Amino acid sequence: MADDLDKLLHYIARHYTGPQEIRELEREDPDISAEHLRHERDRALRDEDRRAQDLADAFRAGLIQSHEASLAGGDAISLDDRDPAQNRIADALVHFLVGPGMATSRTRATDPQHYIYTIWIDWPTLRGVAREAQIDLNESMKQAHGR
Repeated sequence: MADDLDKLLHYIARHYTGPQEIRELEREDPDISAEHLRHERDRALRDEDRRAQDLADAFRAGLIQSHEASLAGGDAISLDDRDPAQNRIADALVHFLVGPGMATSRTRATDPQHYIYTIWIDWPTLRGVAREAQIDLNESMKQAHGR
């Protein structure tokens, strides 16, 4: 059974990142037919659901890490793409939170073609999205921490 953080991730995929991809397609091809747009909408939503499923563990880990940092008085987490686990977390947070405006990020080059991603989650905005999805994010984060 999916827990609330998984539900939140899939809600974001269905209501934010999937529709965002569709809007980009409409901007790139304003003459797209209604039938082709419907097909692309279905494809985009399926792709976002798959990506959410694939990155669910990384999304959860990133939320927990960021929440722990905020509880300790920090306001951001830094992730090194040379570490595969940290790279997946960065991918999940950038795609599902930064893209739709629920977080911000900055990159700093390390080695050639490698970066440190510093990510700030906008917790009030994310809590609002969670409320839209009928999820109590504060309670979900407590459960995720095992508290």
